[in-house]
Amino acid sequence: MTVMEMATLRNKTALVTGASRGIGRATAAALAAAGAHVLVHYGRSSQEAESLVDSIRAKGGRAEAIRADLATPDGAISLAKEVRSIGGERLDVLVCNAGVSKSATIRDHTIEDFDSCLNLFSRGSNRSGQTRS
Repeated sequence: MTVMEMATLRNKTALVTGASRGIGRATAAALAAAGAHVLVHYGRSSQEAESLVDSIRAKGGRAEAIRADLATPDGAISLAKEVRSIGGERLDVLVCNAGVSKSATIRDHTIEDFDSCLNLFSRGSNRSGQTRS
């Protein structure tokens, strides 16, 4: 095996949460360019996720879009089931990038906004990494 072959992600599966926009989108595109089969997670941005999948496939890559609400208690379980249905038991790369945002001043943020953000970051990331069911 050459150094270049070791540096690629060919025959590897990568899940990027929050991959439909921003940093997650760029990360998913880079993983695909390196040869990974990319699982593009999204919560609400289905058009953006599908356009990324189409872009990756147009360049000869492999990608699938998966919807799951990681802010809910069962969101990561649902995501894990979908990941397994596509890639089996193997997941080589996990990028926990999912997030929520609200375009408002700090004074306009509610306790519910804070709870939603905290739930997504703590529950979503933790459960995505540990779920086996």
